[in-house]
Amino acid sequence: MSLLLILPLALPLGLGAWLFARSEMPLRQQRRLSLIGTLGQLAAAVGLLALSAEGQIAATLIGDWPVPYGIVLAADRLSALMLTLTSALALAAITHLSLSPGGAEQSGRHLHALLQLQLFGLAGAFLTADLFNLFVFFEVLLIASYGLLVQGGGAARSRAALHYVVLNMIGSSLFLMGVASLYAVAGSLSLAVLSERLPELAPAQAPLAGAGLLLLTGAFALKAALVPLHAWLVPAYSAALAPVAALFAIMTKVGVYALLRLFALMPIGDALSDAAVAERLLARLPIQTVIATGALLTLAVGAIGVVAAAELRAMTAYLILVSVGTLLAGVAVGTAEGIAAGLYYLIHTTLVTAGLFLLIDVISQGRERGSWLQPAQQPPAAAWLGALFLLGAMAIAGLPPLSGFVGKALILEAVQSAGAEVSGPGSGAGSGPDWMLSWIAVLGSSLLVVIGLSRAGIAIFWQGPPSTSTASGRSAHAPAATALLAASPLLALFAAPIASYTQSLALQLLDGEDYIMAIRGLEPVDTPSAATEGMTEGIAEPFHGGPP
Repeated sequence: MSLLLILPLALPLGLGAWLFARSEMPLRQQRRLSLIGTLGQLAAAVGLLALSAEGQIAATLIGDWPVPYGIVLAADRLSALMLTLTSALALAAITHLSLSPGGAEQSGRHLHALLQLQLFGLAGAFLTADLFNLFVFFEVLLIASYGLLVQGGGAARSRAALHYVVLNMIGSSLFLMGVASLYAVAGSLSLAVLSERLPELAPAQAPLAGAGLLLLTGAFALKAALVPLHAWLVPAYSAALAPVAALFAIMTKVGVYALLRLFALMPIGDALSDAAVAERLLARLPIQTVIATGALLTLAVGAIGVVAAAELRAMTAYLILVSVGTLLAGVAVGTAEGIAAGLYYLIHTTLVTAGLFLLIDVISQGRERGSWLQPAQQPPAAAWLGALFLLGAMAIAGLPPLSGFVGKALILEAVQSAGAEVSGPGSGAGSGPDWMLSWIAVLGSSLLVVIGLSRAGIAIFWQGPPSTSTASGRSAHAPAATALLAASPLLALFAAPIASYTQSLALQLLDGEDYIMAIRGLEPVDTPSAATEGMTEGIAEPFHGGPP
């Protein structure tokens, strides 16, 4: 079990360092090593997914240092799901890169090393069990993404990277201040310990803890590209190389993942201790209302952007915004049904938007006007690419019978159910905008997405003469994009077991007891030596909150 937790980190870290050190290695060999490493990470992720499906939570102490000094890795259903999605996207991106003619040569010699370090940061963010190391892994994946964004050069990529760096540095600053605030009152940054200590804070400490939670909300909302903190997303995603943009499809979901972990920390429930005032203060934080309102604004901005976009890559970037708004509209409800529906939609939208980025790359390589929505000769293999584009457009717009329709239906049902159960002010399930507003936003955005994608399909596949190119082969038929887009009908076909899994995931996340016990039960294998005791002697005990 410990090996399954360590492999997703050790493989990309070791391989990334090796590829950096051997940058003169032939590109074909780099691709082969990168592919093998990613397959290994995917195998470990699937193993964790199988364990978590049985209700087990894998946890281990790195270096066998005792809590609170050791780094704890833990994988529950949510962590395993996100790790599996990440590895699947990376596998598709590397496969596409290896089949794209001239793609690796023009993208820079450190591309595969940076991809592996990006995977290391993503895996660490999903597996770490404390906020400080979540911050560290966030910075690792952001630094790698800075390098990936500028691969291939050009003014557009440099300009997008500058905006991306500046805005994410602001988010990192908010993250660090939030972490410091929580540590000041709770004396620990372990997710398990915080979930126990926050409800027990003294009333005088609750405002600082609340400020810390709100700062973390702002940082995670920026990572998730929630409006008005979304300005970095469209320029970055539309400028990046297609395989990089496909992997970036999971980046906003890291912010969503962090928000879900934050929701799990919120002490909502009956007050049973002398610190009942502090618990009520924390429970009344407007986090769910802020997220719900931001989700509706994100839906509106994203849908308008899809209709107004003049270029396919920018249109797909706006589709990411639409997807973020849609899934957070379900998550912000705060119920198990809302979170489960949002996570089903997360699986769907991550795979489909990544597939669209790869498909657009193939389309643009065969058109004189590239990905611009202007009349031009149709791309080679237009019939096959057109069918794939239609599949992706229907899926991402939420048309039946594909997975986008299933996901949106589940979200709308959860939102309506939560709205109907509101019994008074301060109710977690009913906080946020009226459920009818959410319905209007989700359905209205779907209509605008259909209009925008229909316009794009007509411009690419109907308004130009047929292609006279003799180009063919695997790249023209987009095998990686096909595999990702084919996930949509499969998700619809197996909607019942997948929805059951996400329901179990949501219940496990909201309950949190198994996760806490798995972490708190960790003990070092060997008794600390005298030297170790000397190292820890003199370190102050963490402040446990509450009156002395």
